[in-house]
Amino acid sequence: MDENIMRCIFILIAAFVGLVGLLMNCLEPYLPVWLIRTYRYGKFSATENHFIVAKFEVPKKWFKHMYLFAAPASIVTLFLVLYKYIFNGTLPEIILMALDTSLSTSRQASVPAEAVILATVLISIHCCKRLYESCYVSIFSNQKIHVSHYLLGPIHYTGVFVCIVGEAEGFVRGTHAHFSWDKLISGKLVCAFVLLLSSYMQFRTNIILRNLRKRENSDVVSYAHKVPFDGLYKYISAPLQFTEILVYLMLSVILWQASTFHYITIWVVANQVMCAVLTHQWYRATFKNYPKERKALIPYIW
Repeated sequence: MDENIMRCIFILIAAFVGLVGLLMNCLEPYLPVWLIRTYRYGKFSATENHFIVAKFEVPKKWFKHMYLFAAPASIVTLFLVLYKYIFNGTLPEIILMALDTSLSTSRQASVPAEAVILATVLISIHCCKRLYESCYVSIFSNQKIHVSHYLLGPIHYTGVFVCIVGEAEGFVRGTHAHFSWDKLISGKLVCAFVLLLSSYMQFRTNIILRNLRKRENSDVVSYAHKVPFDGLYKYISAPLQFTEILVYLMLSVILWQASTFHYITIWVVANQVMCAVLTHQWYRATFKNYPKERKALIPYIW
C-alpha cells in the first residue's frame, strides 16, 4: 500500500488536538481526569492528580531536547539541499528511500528549488534561535509535561524537514532541479521577512518572560507566573503562539506548491490556537486586574 504516512500522521494529530481542545473549552467538568492531566501543561496544567498519568510525565525543561534535535537536523537538511542544488550532487539512496517511505513513491516534484532553499534557510535560522532560547533565555520551572508532548517534538520536526524536501525538484526520483535566484518572486521574499520578524518577536517575548523571573545579572528570583506588559503582551495574551503560527503560515506560502507541508501548518495552527485560548483563560482567571482590553491571540480582534 503506497500511503503518504506524513500526511496521515499530521491529520490525526491536528484532529485529536482540535477535538480535545474543543472538549476542554466546552465540557471540561465532564471529562476524565486522565485526559485533562495529559492535555494540559505549563501555566494552565491540571491541578487534579492522576497516579497513572503521573508515571508518564517528564520535566518541562526537557522541551530543550526538541531543539537539540531540531537545530542539528535543520543544518543537515540545509547541507543536503545546498549539496543538491548548488553543487549538483547525487543524493544517497537511503535519503530517497526514506522520502519514498514517508511521502509515498508516487510523490510529485512540485516545489521549485528556490523555494526549498529559502524555506530550509529560514527553518534552520528559526530552529537554531529556538535552541539558543531554550538553553540560555527561557527559565523553566519544575513543572512536568506528559511524555506525549515531549515525543511530539521530534515527530514534528522530522515531518517538517521531510515535507520541505520530499516534494522538491531533484529530491524525487527521475527529476532534476533548475535552480535560479531570478525565479524567486518578491512575494516569497516578503514572506521570508515576515517570518524572520515573527521569529525575532518570539525571541523578544521569551526575554520578557525571563525578566519576570530573573533580574539582570542575577540569579532566578522566582518561578512564579506574573503578568507581562511589554512587547506584544500589550495586545494579546499569547504572543508566543501568535508568532509561531505566523512562522508556519509564511512557510506554507513559500512552499504553496507542496501538497503535504500544509498539513503540518494545520496541526501547528490547531495546537497554538488551543494553547492561546487556555493561556488567555488562565491569565483572566488567575489575575483579577488582568487587562480587559487584551485579546487572546489576534491583536484588537480575538
